[in-house]
Amino acid sequence: MHPGHLGLLTASPADDGHYMVAELQAIIGGDTADLLCFSSQTGEWVNKKMAYPLPPRPLGPNGVVAHSGRLWWVDLSWCLLTCDPFADKPVLRVVPLPEGKALQYREAWGLLDKYRCVGVSGGKLRFVDMYKNRDSTGAAQISVWTLADPDSTEWTLEYEATFEEICDDATYKATGLPRKIPVLALIHPTNPDVVYFFQDDHMVGVDVRARKVVECEVYELVEPPREHVCSRFVHAWQLPPVLCSGSAKETEDDANEELQGLHL
Repeated sequence: MHPGHLGLLTASPADDGHYMVAELQAIIGGDTADLLCFSSQTGEWVNKKMAYPLPPRPLGPNGVVAHSGRLWWVDLSWCLLTCDPFADKPVLRVVPLPEGKALQYREAWGLLDKYRCVGVSGGKLRFVDMYKNRDSTGAAQISVWTLADPDSTEWTLEYEATFEEICDDATYKATGLPRKIPVLALIHPTNPDVVYFFQDDHMVGVDVRARKVVECEVYELVEPPREHVCSRFVHAWQLPPVLCSGSAKETEDDANEELQGLHL
């Protein structure tokens, strides 16, 4: 029904590493939802009925995150929904956004994934927020929140910084990029202090806690056009060690050779 509600979760290595594809299908105003699941073990689709715990408001399709043996459906304006799709009878649980971060229905519709994201970093679920986030002087800020326990609903503010502080640092000045609010890309998968942004045709990695630029490269996305880039179009991946054991040049050559053999 919507690609923004489709997730992929792998089982633990002890369970032979099989996987589950699952789409949450909810009808506005209904008290039940469908979880349409495909298991690599059975090779079949099954539909699992669940109680639906939210009031009659559409769930924003801002992506699905795999974490702690569960899938987490993200609505950047409101909340997260989570369950274990491997369970015979999954139970949806609601995790609200941090206090004061919920928005009205359709507020910033189509813009939130430029200024907010949810991702896993350092083994914990993180919420990154720029939208309407300003300090007492009105300066735009970025803040990072952590859900320390996947069974909790309490978020902890890890750190925040203004973009003025970041742009004033010598490491940002050295990039030659303009002093303007960037577009959010993602949070580093292992270092929660580092957040990536789109700034013009560059992707910039910033250690937000230290207010310093740590990476800056021209990005080479084929699509979408620059004016539409946002967190929805990029994902952080941790490659298995076997894929990282060779040199970067060998890995690139092997990947290029494989791509040339594909008929796209």
